[in-house]
Amino acid sequence: MKPRLLQWLVCPSCRSPELHLRIEKSEERPRVPGSWRSLGTEEDGPTTETEVLEGSIDCPSCGRQWPIRDSIPRLIPDESAVGPATAHRWTTFDKGRPEWEDNFLDLAHPLTPPDFLGKTVLDAGCGYGRHAWFAARYGAEVLAVDSSPDAVASCLANTRQSNRVHVIQADVHHLPIRDATMDISWAFGLLHHLEDPDAAFDKLGATVRSGGHLAVWVYGPRQGFTLHASNALRGATGGMTAEQLYRFSRNLARGLRLFSHTPYRWFESVPVAGAVVRHLPVHEHHQWPFDVVVADIWDRLRIPVRHWFSRERLEVMLTNAGYAGVSVSRRVRNSETFRASGTRR
Repeated sequence: MKPRLLQWLVCPSCRSPELHLRIEKSEERPRVPGSWRSLGTEEDGPTTETEVLEGSIDCPSCGRQWPIRDSIPRLIPDESAVGPATAHRWTTFDKGRPEWEDNFLDLAHPLTPPDFLGKTVLDAGCGYGRHAWFAARYGAEVLAVDSSPDAVASCLANTRQSNRVHVIQADVHHLPIRDATMDISWAFGLLHHLEDPDAAFDKLGATVRSGGHLAVWVYGPRQGFTLHASNALRGATGGMTAEQLYRFSRNLARGLRLFSHTPYRWFESVPVAGAVVRHLPVHEHHQWPFDVVVADIWDRLRIPVRHWFSRERLEVMLTNAGYAGVSVSRRVRNSETFRASGTRR
């Protein structure tokens, strides 16, 4: 954790912004050339920056102390559930592969790389950090938040090269972020896993300043074979141990590589055949490395999906919350998802 993170934080219990940082162990790390700077900061500043490895964030208002362990502030109130284990704990991604960046820009649309320069971004449900990485690479200061200890550990490992990513373990229902301080806030792949996605949506929106941008990406309703197959797989794997589920996920990933991903690669651009292979299950994962596909299958089978979203529901959520320029678009055809965004008035 970098000490300057405090400027965006509040106590997750009492919402006080008056927080004190207690450092027990720290180190100086080199600044990356081109790191984000506050307005008025001289270009020729320090070449290193303090990284707090162990310590706490103390709240004088309510007396709570929030630990900092392994460079990550752990801002989880007692009433919050810690996020689930994830097979993406050890996922890394090749930052030079265009598929990762293309996927991020697709989810972030209509934002483009120049829109991130000098902006402050909240990535809620950051997972293993690939979205946070690209936003920071485009020049944003990114607060990457997840309630899962596996997720924040992976996110920290994947974004360690950037001075502009701040990883926080926190609950979206008790976001420790000051209201109206973010230029851009998003939740990609989070809301459909929550018991109360509307409450989380409101919490996320409260962080966005007037004129700022809010975006979500969620699962749409499954139908036909996809729905029945998903339900059958969840039922069959519900009692498996983590090791058994991992082996099952690897075998399923091999089947998808053989019968879905490979045919899609070969025939996607072929007339007539292309229309057929575009209906193969989760063919969009053909672009990801095998281990990423395995981890994604593991998470889909172990982490429950509690809500499915329609285009109409997303439009109502954003419009009723007062957002302008609301845009909702359908994504993958046979594994329906929706991308939605708006500008806060």
